[in-house]
Amino acid sequence: MICYRFAAYATPLRTLPASQPGRFNAWADHEPTQYLALHPLGPLAELMRNADLRSPVQIRAVKMRTWALQVPVGELPEITFDTAEAFGISAEELVSDDRSGCQRLAGRLRAGTPGLIVPSAALPGTRNAVLFGPRVAAPYLTEPVSTLDIPASITAEDARPLLSLLSVVRFIGDDHAALTSWKQGLSFRFVEPDWSL
Repeated sequence: MICYRFAAYATPLRTLPASQPGRFNAWADHEPTQYLALHPLGPLAELMRNADLRSPVQIRAVKMRTWALQVPVGELPEITFDTAEAFGISAEELVSDDRSGCQRLAGRLRAGTPGLIVPSAALPGTRNAVLFGPRVAAPYLTEPVSTLDIPASITAEDARPLLSLLSVVRFIGDDHAALTSWKQGLSFRFVEPDWSL
């Protein structure tokens, strides 16, 4: 499956642990965690949420490298709001501003699971892939020689989010629209924001 990521450095994948905790990695983790979006708008939505970019002026100042990666996600377990309890986490914790529930889940699963598919906290109605362990970027049109190799390519340099993403990004402190709908017994479908430039 094609996945998407932003990364300002020379490669979109890590072989060493991150210097800061994330949703599914804690300070004490001894191996890297890779975060990938399954929707093309996901990476810059995550950037907007995590950097609290809420104004057109802030959005226009973004200059980010974006990537596409071919990731074998078919065998990864998917955790949804419906199935969260079976994995020992609540639906709310999957997208909570407090990431400790996700970090505990990752700590339990990391040794025996290559990764997960989870709801996006930043772009309700879309999903992310989380890969545990090191991965190495390979040229996009090559056949991987090991499970560590992920075909990847840069899709843009100095990219910035669409201004219309402001209407769909779920910022820290906001309700998660898909979770709210799920709690009400309603379905939620992500609607593409305006594509005009």
